[in-house]
Amino acid sequence: MSKKRWISTVCLIMAIVMLAACSSGGGGTPSPSESPKGQASTGNGSSDGKQVKIKFHADGISFKQEDLAPIIDKFQELNPGILVEFVPLNEASAADNVKKIDLLAASNEQLDAILLPDARSYSQRAANGLLEPLDELMKAEGLVYNDEYKIDTAIEGKYYGLPGSFSQWFVILNKEHLDEAKLEVPKDWTWDEYLAYAKAMTKGDGPNKRYGTYFHTWIDYFVLGLWNQPTQGDLVLADHTVNVDHPGVKKSLEIRYQAEHVDKSVTPYPEIISQKLSYRPLYFNGQASMLPIGSWMIGEAGGTNEFTANFETVFAPMPKNNKEDPDGYTAMSSNFVGVVSTSKHKEETYKFLRFFTTEGLPMMKKYLSSWKKEDTAAAIDVLIQASKDPSKVDKESLLYTLNASKATTRDIPVAYTEEINKAYMEQFELMLLGEQNVEESLAKAKEQIEKVVANNK
Repeated sequence: MSKKRWISTVCLIMAIVMLAACSSGGGGTPSPSESPKGQASTGNGSSDGKQVKIKFHADGISFKQEDLAPIIDKFQELNPGILVEFVPLNEASAADNVKKIDLLAASNEQLDAILLPDARSYSQRAANGLLEPLDELMKAEGLVYNDEYKIDTAIEGKYYGLPGSFSQWFVILNKEHLDEAKLEVPKDWTWDEYLAYAKAMTKGDGPNKRYGTYFHTWIDYFVLGLWNQPTQGDLVLADHTVNVDHPGVKKSLEIRYQAEHVDKSVTPYPEIISQKLSYRPLYFNGQASMLPIGSWMIGEAGGTNEFTANFETVFAPMPKNNKEDPDGYTAMSSNFVGVVSTSKHKEETYKFLRFFTTEGLPMMKKYLSSWKKEDTAAAIDVLIQASKDPSKVDKESLLYTLNASKATTRDIPVAYTEEINKAYMEQFELMLLGEQNVEESLAKAKEQIEKVVANNK
């Protein structure tokens, strides 16, 4: 989305908010509920000796109040003049949380630190001015960015955020289903072999059918043959080059077409969207035998309060497109935290986010972090032991997979990536729904994406 269009959208939202406030007799959008957890009482946080209070808006599902309380407590112990209030965002999805942040910004709500779920939302909000450039704050601190973080957040040479929890993609598999089909735990495989595994583990018919794999509705599952490449892993590259002719894009469509329409080894896409299905219940209930997913599942593979693990989970690297392709390339990414440009406490907010993205995140014992100085081996042990039944997590295959994986080289995507993804997914979905074939979908997707680039370039 261009900056001009975003400003127009924000103005419209502000008008709606003001109208709603007048009609209700209130003073604007109410603040989210406050919690006394993790709050300090005294200290000097500003140049005039007054205590500074900053707000941290983040996903309330991935980051619960009890998860962040130890981090906030420790930060405030080290910085008694800075008070941190966590404001959980509990919208229906990560995308809706981002929209909520936009709405709060438009209604002049206090925003200091925010968490954005992916590179696409980060790029867009850097482009539209919501995020404060951090270069001067980093320079004042003496920070050498590449010495600290695994994920590069630079956009055209400037930093607008820091990377948070770290994720890399791999495949999780139900060991019982593997054994039943007499299949080995994969160590180096192609997508064709993945599809053969899925077909072999598919069992039964009708409503009780067990599918060999599951692909969710995220864009990640629409570019499976592109994100395992050493470079050029986006539909549109950072220099605005349309990359739809890359063989990995066609392979992405072929993978899904084969599973959906030929092998019928994947949970049907019409059922996923009509019934709003998701991967956790299908996997833990044994209705899907394997799926590509991110490393946040390490801490869940042994079960959680919500889902019981009744079988052992094993891990495998992401498949490659062809036998001769280099092994182990996979998407590695993070979420992003940034200082809001309208914050009145930018230095204090930056100081908190530096702590959060370094010493802070490992204190949660829930995710891997993007901090290079984290003890990754120890963090993995902590994640496994934090699950309900650590014996259901195969550590050997997990460590092999993590060690065998290499990050694809990807720049922060262009700011209008959401428009690109929408145009691409519309054509991809028509293929999944049986309304057009691979070639038609590819040609129409390219045509639509070229129009998006022309309108935004």
